[in-house]
Amino acid sequence: MAEEATVKFNVGGKQFEASRALIDAHSDTMLGRLVSDTWNEDPGKAVFIDRDGDIFAHILNYLRYGSIELPITLPRSMFDRELDYYGITSMQGIEDQVSVGKIVKALNAKVVKAQKELTEAQMKQDMFLLALECNHQFWARKYHHPSIKSVDNVYIPTSHYLHNTRDVTNDPSNEERKLFDQYLEQHFGLMVAADKKVYRNSKGFTVCNSKN
Repeated sequence: MAEEATVKFNVGGKQFEASRALIDAHSDTMLGRLVSDTWNEDPGKAVFIDRDGDIFAHILNYLRYGSIELPITLPRSMFDRELDYYGITSMQGIEDQVSVGKIVKALNAKVVKAQKELTEAQMKQDMFLLALECNHQFWARKYHHPSIKSVDNVYIPTSHYLHNTRDVTNDPSNEERKLFDQYLEQHFGLMVAADKKVYRNSKGFTVCNSKN
């Protein structure tokens, strides 16, 4: 009887068909032995292998092309385990994509970084808006009283975005306070005494002209 041009495999319930030439080229592997005349009495019948059929598809492609790029759903360790089972020597050309876990970890790191940057940007915006409101109130009162050098009891109105949010400490090393003082003096030429806590609710504070 003429030799079959193809060989069939049933791997974990999934059917595969490959050229006999491909399997014969790897006759020293388990697959080569399974389809040999010694082991396979019925060449037309699929050889059953109790392994993972999805991975076997990649095993066949690896034999066909001599290289493979593994999907992210198939860890390299699992593929190597199957190669070992089939008696296939691991050659060059196996490229595994970054695992799902690593991708998630990398994306989480980016999210954490973005959240941190957003928090910092929000703080800078808040401190600038607070300094802007102080400047508005200082010059509004100075317009009516040109001789004053300071304005007591600056209040954040209830309609303001920052009303009733957390107070700014009087600790000069605090990041929020440093930004507030910087913006107030740099952009508006004003200052609040270093020992004064800056309130954003019903309690007021004093804003002075920094040049006097």
